[in-house]
Amino acid sequence: MELAMNLSHLQTYIKVASTRSFTRAAQDLFITQPTVTHHIQSLEQELGYQLFVRSSSEIRLTVEGKQLLQKAHEIFRIIDDIKGTTMSQESGMCGTLNIAASSVMGTYFLTPIFKTLLETYPHVDIRLHFGNAYTTATWVQNSFVDLGFAPRSPGFSRLKFTTLLVEPCVLAISSPRYATYSYELEHGDCANQPFIIREKGTKVHDVAMRWLKKQSWYSGMRTPTILPDMESIKNLVLADAGITILPRCCVRRYLDQGLMKELKTDIKPNDVNYFMIQRKNENENELIRMFLQLLRTTAQTATTPAKM
Repeated sequence: MELAMNLSHLQTYIKVASTRSFTRAAQDLFITQPTVTHHIQSLEQELGYQLFVRSSSEIRLTVEGKQLLQKAHEIFRIIDDIKGTTMSQESGMCGTLNIAASSVMGTYFLTPIFKTLLETYPHVDIRLHFGNAYTTATWVQNSFVDLGFAPRSPGFSRLKFTTLLVEPCVLAISSPRYATYSYELEHGDCANQPFIIREKGTKVHDVAMRWLKKQSWYSGMRTPTILPDMESIKNLVLADAGITILPRCCVRRYLDQGLMKELKTDIKPNDVNYFMIQRKNENENELIRMFLQLLRTTAQTATTPAKM
């Protein structure tokens, strides 16, 4: 069988595989969801096998899909190498930096570092892949990405975890609802109030559930609303729809603007530790060394950096 595989279809496949969502892939790639579906269906028809198992609650890779994912990453690595070697050396540092990160690290911690990188080295291409702690560590271990930034996930003995950020989690509520919720918390009963928290598999979800289970009213409380997107959570809170428990950096702007307020409690939610994830005993190329130097010099502007 002769293949005429479209690289854009492979890029879409990698994005769907990493996000486990056709909708999220469409958003990240700035294309429509029907286009994402068409790309995946075209790949499946061309290859002659199914790439995903779809259900109402999740999207899973088939065995063949997992094998294609590894090969697709290898293809784009080869393309990146070709681009890097053919670009004029006079243009300065060039190449592709593949990074995986949790949503908190990718959105709030790495942004100023990326800004400095793009201003200083305009020919460097940044590819940022979002995942939870486990998927980020897996991508680093399997060499799908160069570096990872996420909470620590156990069971990765071949990886090196360096603490970068210790971020406190807070209970946040819209300012108009602050008095009501504060009163109910003070009197030990928020069982009837809606909590909106991150999805399972994230450290922030674990922190939120650990805090809720410590409350005397936990057994009778409403089931928390669980959402995978922090922006959706914050928008709901701003719309007076409930309380959330998130790292402070995620809501700092709204707290500073007075749109949200932090609910103080005797039992505080735990902090979340975020790490830089690297493969042990691997020689760093020039691009990685440059990025790590920027990380050391720029990370001082982050929220609560740990000593590297």
